[in-house]
Amino acid sequence: MDHFEDIRRTVATYVEGMARGDRAALERAFHPKASSIGHFDGGLEWEGVEKFIASCAAEAIPAEAPVPPHAIESIAVAGDTAVVRVMNVWAGLDFRDTLTLLFHEGRWQIVAKVFLHLT
Repeated sequence: MDHFEDIRRTVATYVEGMARGDRAALERAFHPKASSIGHFDGGLEWEGVEKFIASCAAEAIPAEAPVPPHAIESIAVAGDTAVVRVMNVWAGLDFRDTLTLLFHEGRWQIVAKVFLHLT
């Protein structure tokens, strides 16, 4: 099994799902108990996956628009855990996300997302 390729696919599903506000894609990418955490607009956001998915739906790009590019900066795998650093664009803003993934129930799932809004 190529864990790195599976992780890259999970990250691509996350980025596309986030951009399109695609609930099904985000539910595939995230564990149901996952959190999205970071500072934004001067405050701390600490959201469960349901609120994060709702935020993505509210900021979704038009169906005909291309998904903004993303770049994986690093992937570190240790057993059934992984940490991925990814640069991406969401709602027209640049972010660097640190994603913690767990290999669970036969697939890689994001269990925590800590984001940095780049200015």
